[in-house]
Amino acid sequence: MTIADIITKITQNTGADTSSTGYPSANRLIDINSWQHIVETMIRDSQDESDFDDVRNTSYPIKYLTMVALQRDFSIPQTDKTVAIKRVDVTYDGVNYYRALPIDSGEMEGGLGLSSSSVQELTTDGLYSTTTPRYDYKYGALFVYPRATQAQVNAGATIKYEGTREITEFTSGEVTTGTAIPGFDSAFHPFLHLGPSFDYCTINSLPQAKGFQMRLQELETRLRRHYGSKQKDRDIQLVGGYQNYK
Repeated sequence: MTIADIITKITQNTGADTSSTGYPSANRLIDINSWQHIVETMIRDSQDESDFDDVRNTSYPIKYLTMVALQRDFSIPQTDKTVAIKRVDVTYDGVNYYRALPIDSGEMEGGLGLSSSSVQELTTDGLYSTTTPRYDYKYGALFVYPRATQAQVNAGATIKYEGTREITEFTSGEVTTGTAIPGFDSAFHPFLHLGPSFDYCTINSLPQAKGFQMRLQELETRLRRHYGSKQKDRDIQLVGGYQNYK
């Protein structure tokens, strides 16, 4: 279903034209993109290990951050639109990457001083190893333990992270062209005309709203079942466990 098909279906569902007294094109685009994000969260909440990413993207959500000598925190660029972190790996020699396990600052023993306090930070770094690094994901940044030295930065110290990112919104230009296709499975493209139609009918107290709501609920059930069982190549078994009640 193309964006032009979606716009056409909204007109068919609501009976509204695109004039200022109907359902203007600009408002339709806002609502379509809003429902794209709703669908995105449904997918993320229900997906198995298949790891959804909008197929309209031209690259994978795997990024690299060049480390800076004696710097702890590395902001994830807003342009990446990262909403979750799946895995982090760090290399301190530019060759060998080691998986960094997550840690929260609340777990750390001992005091955490100012980031500008070299003595305090060196003490903290001494608690961790470059072959078993840790990271704390907070404030839209990765705080890495231990920090890289200047020599390690010169050698190519790098953070590699794999995440989940926001879906790609449609633009007004794509609406004009009309050929763009949503980046999730086509069986669930109807969300993008049913959702805005439901919004329009609800705002305008139209009786069709109830019917659209029921169809959206049914579609959500199917979506969650579908995205929750995409990886079929797993042998899942229930294994009994011994419990001693003495």
